[in-house]
Amino acid sequence: MGMAEFVLTAVGTLAGVVGTYFAYVSVRGRSARRRPPLPAPAPAPAPAADPAAPAAPATPAAYDVYVSHSPADAAWARAFAGRLRASGLRVADDEVVRTPGGLRVHAVEQAIRDSAHGLLVFSPRSADDGWVLQEYAALMERSIESGRLFIPVLVGDVVLPEFARTRFSADFRDVDDDTYARRLEQTVRALRRG
Repeated sequence: MGMAEFVLTAVGTLAGVVGTYFAYVSVRGRSARRRPPLPAPAPAPAPAADPAAPAAPATPAAYDVYVSHSPADAAWARAFAGRLRASGLRVADDEVVRTPGGLRVHAVEQAIRDSAHGLLVFSPRSADDGWVLQEYAALMERSIESGRLFIPVLVGDVVLPEFARTRFSADFRDVDDDTYARRLEQTVRALRRG
């Protein structure tokens, strides 16, 4: 094979490679235009709910606070609930719960469910009251599970149960009128902030 034949073969091979390359580029461009668009990427899944995070109430509460107390502390608790109402709070207490012909257990359960937060008057007389202990259990459970505020209100010398001691209390023991007013206002602010 002579030099001229070698050059012609090399030029022919090179022309074939270049022609194939340009044909490929031409076809590739047309097939890319005919290809259907890729689907949009799926949205990222919503992060899983943190089971430790308190659940927000689905609907606004009918009451800002449920006030639990022993019948022996009824006079003090009613006056206190009246002051909470005078401060603009919606209060569920005996006046709301006790309706003629109603069942106490259902009325109390509903009032606790319908209240954003809970408050329990702890006194020496409430420590042995079965109803107060049941309401304490319900209020504390709601506080732990859903993050609703639970405020122990101290009236007289009383030792708080273990779980109630984990909360800051509103101490109304041996207070004068000014101190009572200040602590009431602190309680109202806490309930509003929730």
